[in-house]
Amino acid sequence: MLLYLTILGFLITFLILINLRSSNKANLYLFFFLLINNIYSLSHYAALNSGNKYFAAFMLVHFTPFYLLLGPLFYFYIRGLVYDDFALTKKDFIHFIPAILILINISPYIIKGIDQKLFFATEVIKDPVNIFKNNFLFLTPTASFISRPIFAISYVILSAHLIFRKKLHENFNDIQSKLIYRWLISLLAITLFLYFTFLIFSIIGYVTRNTNETQIRSEFVLSITAIGLLLLNFSLLFFPNILYGLPQLDYTIIKPKQKVEMLTEAVKKEAKSFEISEDKLNLLKSKIDAYLLTLPYINLNFTLSVMSADTDIPAHHLSYYLNEHLQINFNTWKNELRINHVINLIESGSYESLTLDALSKQSGFGSRSSFINAFKIKTGQTPSEYLQNL
Repeated sequence: MLLYLTILGFLITFLILINLRSSNKANLYLFFFLLINNIYSLSHYAALNSGNKYFAAFMLVHFTPFYLLLGPLFYFYIRGLVYDDFALTKKDFIHFIPAILILINISPYIIKGIDQKLFFATEVIKDPVNIFKNNFLFLTPTASFISRPIFAISYVILSAHLIFRKKLHENFNDIQSKLIYRWLISLLAITLFLYFTFLIFSIIGYVTRNTNETQIRSEFVLSITAIGLLLLNFSLLFFPNILYGLPQLDYTIIKPKQKVEMLTEAVKKEAKSFEISEDKLNLLKSKIDAYLLTLPYINLNFTLSVMSADTDIPAHHLSYYLNEHLQINFNTWKNELRINHVINLIESGSYESLTLDALSKQSGFGSRSSFINAFKIKTGQTPSEYLQNL
């Protein structure tokens, strides 16, 4: 069952990666957090259930430094959602020191030959307790094994402190913000639950030093841990909109042919509240409408990333606005703008001197077929039929 849970976990994890371009960049931390959790799960399967010495030789020990990144990645993700800022500072690299130390600690194993690693993997498959008989530089395998869940739990507690220190539960007033708050609380509870049960399992294994006895004593704990892993991997399916993050809409209105005005400190402070008021949505709409006056969508290379760069609006804010408030995805919205532009050209008489191919290219379409399909979706007619009915 552990293998199937892990494979499904990998699939869901990569869904985040696919949606990363149009979502909050803080989700990059969530992607790596879930990815490493599933690698950790796979390493346990390799040692306890796989029976394949080559697979076990690859999975055992090598990924240990990454397990010390679980706590920091979790914290960076929570902080990125709370502050709507995924950037790391120089001070943040302190969080990577434990992983670097563990990498140095396991270096004697890393430089071993393949034959020695296969022998070690064979011994672990015979009796998983043998995994504690490896020789490292300064930290024993037992200490490393038990310290992982403790280290991760400390970061979960730190993240919980960050959420409640910001009093997000008092400031969240709109649907998206309430969703983010429920997601954060659920993620904290599931992660704490998962690591705490794994800590109990680690302690039982350390005390008994016997695989069969450990499995008997911790059978219930292992079942609970598997449930925790299942909840962690599948929690995204219940909160799909969390990928947008918190659209705080910290913008000024851009008027045509004017430069962006600098926000005053008072306006910045007001705009950074954790609600999406009607005024802020109108502010965002005004900025987008002003941008559309320059007809950026008739450019063949017009994308969400280009629009984000041109308007200084984060891509995940644009996605949230289009999908949740206009109830339309970016590509459909872009095509509708292009078709409206074609119709304006036709109604102004420009079509008389242009072929359909020229009309489609002037409106940003890369091919005749995509132009015809988009036109028919918008008007219910092909371009030729539309022209005949004029």
